[in-house]
Amino acid sequence: MFRFCFLGTGTSQGVPIIGKNYPASFLDNPKNHRLRPSIYVETEVSALVVDTTPEFRIQMLREKIKWLDAVLITHAHADHIMGMDDCRRFCDMRGDKPLPIYGIEQTIEILKKVFFYAFHDGPHPHGYFIPEPHVVKSEFKIGDLSIRPQLLDHIYITSCGYLFIQNGIKKLAYLTDCKYVPDNVIEDIQGVEVVVLDGLRITPHPTHLNLEEAIEVSTRVKTNKTYLTHLTHEYNHDEHQRLIAQKYPNIYLAWDGLWVEV
Repeated sequence: MFRFCFLGTGTSQGVPIIGKNYPASFLDNPKNHRLRPSIYVETEVSALVVDTTPEFRIQMLREKIKWLDAVLITHAHADHIMGMDDCRRFCDMRGDKPLPIYGIEQTIEILKKVFFYAFHDGPHPHGYFIPEPHVVKSEFKIGDLSIRPQLLDHIYITSCGYLFIQNGIKKLAYLTDCKYVPDNVIEDIQGVEVVVLDGLRITPHPTHLNLEEAIEVSTRVKTNKTYLTHLTHEYNHDEHQRLIAQKYPNIYLAWDGLWVEV
């Protein structure tokens, strides 16, 4: 068994954004309400999240997630890490034992500065967040999953996507927050069953893939399904999903709370 949940599919401000008026028809569709982007991955023996958004606690409660084996971080922008302190509850449930946190060296070093009160040798009082940092340099294992890092260009910072492999089968490639997907990454994820891509908005953006660019990446990857995430309010879900499906029936706009069985 391998499945994952989109905990959030919104951009750095979420959707709707502060101070903007929206048509009632837009707000009436729950798929247009997007928390910051993250996924939860679950197998019969493993449970992990990719990124801890500012709404991390809300996302955990909504999906009734009661255990984590590890946290993977793509990069250290605020919309991807600022819920990390709420991991303290998972440390508590582990008997005040550390929770493994995975990320590339740049990411781990930033986390140590932002959460300086937690990233130390201890002691940690009962109920506090106790991180166990792991610098990702190559393929690593969590339970029955082999996970390969995929370095991505986010222009001002390096983002790390992740390829999840179970029993030798490429199950999921999660590639968010990038302007380009390098050829070596395209080659490594070829044949993956599902790919999740940054598809920020319809119009171009200097540091993210837009819809056209995400579709171009998707067509280069031999995959059964592509989901787009990190979405702004330029997307009116149902309307734009119909337009995309007319030409690309295997490309989908993700929404918060969507579970995908792979």
